[in-house]
Amino acid sequence: MSQQKFYSVSYVCKHLHIQPHTLRYWEKEFDIKFKRNSAGRRIVSTEQLKKLELIQHLLYREKMTVKGAKRRLAEMNLPEGELPDARDRRQILLWLKKELIQLRGLLETAKE
Repeated sequence: MSQQKFYSVSYVCKHLHIQPHTLRYWEKEFDIKFKRNSAGRRIVSTEQLKKLELIQHLLYREKMTVKGAKRRLAEMNLPEGELPDARDRRQILLWLKKELIQLRGLLETAKE
């Protein structure tokens, strides 16, 4: 059985290039529940770190608002087998198209 890895708040802040108050804000706004170690300090799981990286991407690179990032995260976390209504599916496809175009650009840049 593999053990889950946890990171300190200071590591996460350095990794994401954010201040601790920003992390606390995201923790509150995006309803992320950090565990605490034996000393009472907050610790971040690998899964939570990946979610925080995605939040950072949506807010800083995609220039979304917090409300927009929450909506995007909700769209990405649809239960398996559940489809959004037609209007939302169109939005998801448009987002996916944009992401694929960006990925293609990154791959072309890497080739050069």
